[in-house]
Amino acid sequence: MVVYSYIRARCYYLLLGQLSLTPHSVLSFFAGRENAKPSVFIFHPSADQLSGGSATVVCLVSDFYPSAVNVVWKMDKTSTTTGVLTSTKQQDSSDSTYSLSSTLTLTKDQYNSHNEYSCEVTHETVQGAIVKSFKRSECSQ
Repeated sequence: MVVYSYIRARCYYLLLGQLSLTPHSVLSFFAGRENAKPSVFIFHPSADQLSGGSATVVCLVSDFYPSAVNVVWKMDKTSTTTGVLTSTKQQDSSDSTYSLSSTLTLTKDQYNSHNEYSCEVTHETVQGAIVKSFKRSECSQ
């Protein structure tokens, strides 16, 4: 959306020319809070879980605003959607930021057949993506 605006404030005139707005920036403006960059954390499966034959990798995304966010899972640099479950976004009533969790659930054999696991988060406050990853071979189980 392109907005042209002519604002008169007291005796000062300001021509705002071209201002590119996204639907999220408009909502952020009217919500009365500034955008917030997400914090991202990744957790490998526990040894106890692996001994039971399954593996869940968890990505926590917290303290972001506005709510539009995208999470992509990669195993050895290849995107996957199989076994991925992303929670609905929860809004914190104290500061209006959002949080969510995304899990990648695999069998122990599937988990052991890959080495690098990453969670990539895109949000309008970040150029590119926030990437958190670990190498299975470097995790002490």
